[in-house]
Amino acid sequence: MKNQTLFILCGEAFSGKSTLAKQIAERYDAKIVGRDEIYFATEKILSLENTPDKDDDALWRNLWPLVLQGVKNQLLLGNSVVVDDNSLFFKQRDELRAIAQQVGIKSILIYLDVPSKVLKERKEQNKISQARHDVPSAWMDEDSGFFERPAKAEEPIIYTPDIGFDVFAKHIM
Repeated sequence: MKNQTLFILCGEAFSGKSTLAKQIAERYDAKIVGRDEIYFATEKILSLENTPDKDDDALWRNLWPLVLQGVKNQLLLGNSVVVDDNSLFFKQRDELRAIAQQVGIKSILIYLDVPSKVLKERKEQNKISQARHDVPSAWMDEDSGFFERPAKAEEPIIYTPDIGFDVFAKHIM
């Protein structure tokens, strides 16, 4: 069995989680699991583009158990996993760590610490490039208010925009 790891990403919208998740997945041969993937995989089947925002928001929040199940399934298959999600709450990160512990592997918490000014600039740039889906400003503001930044006791590895991936990768394994 290969050296499995659960990489738990946490950070606000537009902090670069998906970009970092792809780099980690490629470097460490890991599978990516997150609400974005689950949501967009079912978007057309459920005609989600036609749902009211409040229904869409409720669905988004209810996808978390599927993320947990996806993580557990991939780990049980012997894969390393990158959780590409904002993981806003300590409880969510703790649930992920508990799964890693049940499977007997290590978990690494990576906090993408990006200034709010940069997040807003990236959001504005995305309106032009449409490189990724938009996140309503109200959701970003709400998430920012709710976000439980990782405490020292969680032993997060901090990723900031000025760190190149190759330099960062030396610190995560």
